[in-house]
This record gives sequence, structure tokens and C-alpha cells, in this order.
Amino acid sequence: MRLGVLGGTLDPVHLGHLAAAHAAARALALDAVWLMPSHVPAHKAAPTASPWHRFAMAALAAADDPLLAASDLELARPGPTFTWDTLQALAARGHAPSQIFFITGVDAFAGIETWRRFPDVLEAGNFVVVSRPGHALPEAVRQHPAVAPRLRAAPAHGGADLAISEGFCAIWLVEADTPDVSSTDIRQRVLTGQEVGAVVPASVAAHIRRHGLYTPTPAARRLHGEN
Repeated sequence: MRLGVLGGTLDPVHLGHLAAAHAAARALALDAVWLMPSHVPAHKAAPTASPWHRFAMAALAAADDPLLAASDLELARPGPTFTWDTLQALAARGHAPSQIFFITGVDAFAGIETWRRFPDVLEAGNFVVVSRPGHALPEAVRQHPAVAPRLRAAPAHGGADLAISEGFCAIWLVEADTPDVSSTDIRQRVLTGQEVGAVVPASVAAHIRRHGLYTPTPAARRLHGEN
């Protein structure tokens, strides 16, 4: 099984996340992509919505998509979320590192030197760096001695040459025209009384409205398990 993993706070999950998952799957013939909300992100501010709501939104986003599934692997683990620990947990469940594809964006991967257990983490799974046209990986990162030998360009339409020696984990660069949207912008829209629009699945938008997520009303955030 060629497993894709798309992590992050997913606060909330949006169409950009889903487009990146599909772009990676198309380019690298992935069998499934797990949407995996992080518990306590190591390199970002704490999420606004609770773990339960973020998992629920990931599950709703995946519900009608045969490629996607929601995973609580990181939410079930206490303390800060580190990619190294996640990849090790997947290996312990029987997933070979060469069959794991950790999907991330250019901005996140640009800070790879700050990640826990770098450069060893690059041997724990493949990395798929999805970028929009004109947003390439910084040259300093591309030329890093731990990164450069692993870089591979994957055509967005599929057909990447995956005939790599067994046990080798690559860094796949996938360029895809994904929606220009961010979870931060979505939260700000809700906070200022605007509709989230069409940048999240309809089921996720309904969940946000139903539970009063991202609103300035503290009572709304105390409901439905938030406390």
C-alpha cells in the first residue's frame, strides 16, 4: 500500500489541503491519503478549534472521497507533534518507509532543518512537496547536502518514475495549481462575520456554523466537547 499522509493543524481543513492530497496521489500513484490533524504543533501556534472538532472536519471532508480517510494517530499521542514520531509510529504498524509519502507544502518543508531528527527524518519516509506554479522550493534548501541527493521531480499529471532502489526515500517535488487559500484566512472570515464561501467542503462549512467555531463567543467554543 502506497500511503500518503497529509498532516498539519487542519484548522479547518480546506480545498487547498484536498487538492494537494489529490495532486500527490495522481503524481505518485498513491492508494490512499490520510488526513491527520496534529495534536500540539511543534512549529505553529496552538490550534483554535479543539482536537475533536478538527478530527470531525477532516472526517467530513473525507467522507465522500474514496481516496481520503481521517486519522487520529497524532491526536491520540500526547505532547507536541513531530513528523519523526509519526513516521516511526507508522513503521511500527507495518508500513515500510519507502511506501509512506508525507505530503507538505513548500513553506513548511523550507524549514526542514529545524525538524526533529533532521536529517534522519528523511530516511523515515518519502516527502512530497506540493507547490503552486511560481512558488518553488528555495534554492538554499534544494542545495542542502542532505536534501539534494533525494530530490526528484514528479509530473503533476502522473507517471513519475518510481523505480528507485528498495529502501530509498526520496523528496518528490509536485507542482500543482491548487487553490490559494489558508486556514488563517478562513478563521478570520468567520471571526468578522463573513461566510467561509466555497473554500471548504459544504459539510465542513456546515459543521463550523453548527458549532460556532472560530467565533468570538466563548460559550460557542465550550459546547460539544470543547471543555
